Amino acid sequence: MKLIVKYIFYMSLFTFSFLLNASEWQFNGFVGQGYITADDTEFIVGEDGSTFDITEAAFAVSWKPITNFRFASALSFRQWGTLADAGVDFDYLFAEYSFQVGEGTVGLRAGRFKNETGFYSSTRDVPFTRPSIMLPQSIYSDYFRDAQLHIEGGDLFGMHQILNGALDWHISVGKVHVTEDLDRNVMGDEDIGEFDSEQYYSADLEFQNDYLRLGATYYDAEVSYMPVADSYYFPGNIRLKNWVFSGQYRYMNFELTGEYMAGDRLVNGLVFPPMANELIETGVGYYLDLRAYLPHEVEIFVRFDKHIDNSDDPDGKYYEATTGFPAYFGYTNDWTFGARWFLNNDWLLAAEYHQVEGASWVTPIVAPDPTTQSKYWSMFALQLSYRFQW
Repeated sequence: MKLIVKYIFYMSLFTFSFLLNASEWQFNGFVGQGYITADDTEFIVGEDGSTFDITEAAFAVSWKPITNFRFASALSFRQWGTLADAGVDFDYLFAEYSFQVGEGTVGLRAGRFKNETGFYSSTRDVPFTRPSIMLPQSIYSDYFRDAQLHIEGGDLFGMHQILNGALDWHISVGKVHVTEDLDRNVMGDEDIGEFDSEQYYSADLEFQNDYLRLGATYYDAEVSYMPVADSYYFPGNIRLKNWVFSGQYRYMNFELTGEYMAGDRLVNGLVFPPMANELIETGVGYYLDLRAYLPHEVEIFVRFDKHIDNSDDPDGKYYEATTGFPAYFGYTNDWTFGARWFLNNDWLLAAEYHQVEGASWVTPIVAPDPTTQSKYWSMFALQLSYRFQW
């Protein structure tokens, strides 16, 4: 409710200012509609095996009342099959102050903003700025999206020109914005309890020039869980402490991208009695993406994406012995083949096919269902998107 009041207040200021200084405004947005069908899984598609509930849209406004000060906001709509219920929310809403330092910029923003993990986290919901319909789940998991993406707090940032390129950095502190999607995707049901944010800290560094892009991110995100009175789960928390290293090299019409994530997942309570010891597991994920840019604004790519839930148990055998669930819920290998076609500057058509072994990021995470999820499965996705700006 407070965010809505703030948004109305800012929009009132924007409207009044527009009459005085229209050149300081920027408006843009997009809408995308997709379709996903899958075999031997209910991930995203549910019991029907396919879904058109793959819809994304946003309208963004930016206003600079004075040279160094900016307000920015985006109202977004998103539904993503069984992973995200349809709803409208603020993608970001912040005030920002920045100033020039030499040939670069340093600034501070406060409000709701997107995290900067890896190459694509801050723009992961925009079809035109991400490399595929579904991002590599080893780095950008959709099931845990709520516990990492929208930060409410402060972000100190900078950009500096060095070595014929640009160096960007961010230091962020705050809490994440959690919805019922996280309750359902992790625990299996939003009615048996709810997650809440405890803390979020991150530091991100990225360098880019005409042919090379390098990045490193560290983040520490914690959410707590409170079950309902008659639930068979326990109060507790999940804390992620991860490093993400990113690299991209461009040569002529080819591009090779890779990202690697490693870190600890600390779990207290939830499925364990409060007196049990804290569970600490080290997860590992990485992907390699080879892309070719063809004539007529067409690009094709092949990607291998690997996730291991516990690096001490890469084949899931210990997971099966201790939980009773099949070992393939402890890892995932995903081969993706895809293409993107920019029909013109405003329209994008994308398609991709996933051939998958394992199910470590298939929901619900705490209580997976072997009767609806096979070890080997596949998925096909198609999306048409349109963007506008004035």
